[in-house]
Amino acid sequence: MIAFNKTIAYTKSWKHTLWIAVLVGAILPLLLILLEPFDTSNEFSYKHLKLSGYAACIALPILVVHPLENYVYIRQANRWFVINEFLYILFTLFSIFVCCFFYHFYVVSGSSILNTSYIWGFIGTFGLPFTPLIVPLWLYLRSKYGIIEVPLQDKKNVIEEKSIMIQGESKSEILTIFESDFIYAQSQQNYVEVYYLTKDGVQQKMFRSTLSNIIKQLPNAWQVHRSYLVNLDYLTAVEGNARKRFMKISNIEDSIPISQKYYAALSKRLSNSSQDLQD
Repeated sequence: MIAFNKTIAYTKSWKHTLWIAVLVGAILPLLLILLEPFDTSNEFSYKHLKLSGYAACIALPILVVHPLENYVYIRQANRWFVINEFLYILFTLFSIFVCCFFYHFYVVSGSSILNTSYIWGFIGTFGLPFTPLIVPLWLYLRSKYGIIEVPLQDKKNVIEEKSIMIQGESKSEILTIFESDFIYAQSQQNYVEVYYLTKDGVQQKMFRSTLSNIIKQLPNAWQVHRSYLVNLDYLTAVEGNARKRFMKISNIEDSIPISQKYYAALSKRLSNSSQDLQD
């Protein structure tokens, strides 16, 4: 059963939306030109040029609808649900069908008599057969370039700062910081680099230790990869798709990988946190 209220990645960027529109739009004319279905093997004036025009019939609705989906996304506190994606695809796909319908009769067929009642027959005959070829790639690209935004915790609301002490295998390897200043830790063979926030910016300290030992000293941190431990208060976005995911955290330029093993628990945590913010 599909969980329609599940939070999923959303393609907010105009740059990525334009790229998706171009790639998805190129599919139909390529199929028409190379495979020549529906008697498109018949010769007519400017055949390839006219068939290439179907790319615009797909790309333009995707771009035109983008401000509307962005509006819905912002109204939902920068969250995007499965039901939103489902309705978006249906609405935009219908817009594409309508655009292709008018383009077919006015440009490709060159007909001067247009009966809009034919649109349902056009969708059933020409539109639906191409849907299984276009929609999967469309959904894949939106997932690939989409992100799950996570609002940062307002530290002004933290009543009491808790100090923690991180210690390596050597007694001389000690770091005392506020728990909220810990950003993330990365293990490298027999060493762990800890990144933390100071008044002078982000600092790092290396310990001769294992990540499992550091985890015991940071009970509120989350492991998202076999080599990474993070403070989710600094998480700003989750990017990628089911095969490869990354997270963005504030004050750090590099992305942090997320293993599939840890993603399920992280996704549940993020959904609960977003729900708490809305409540």
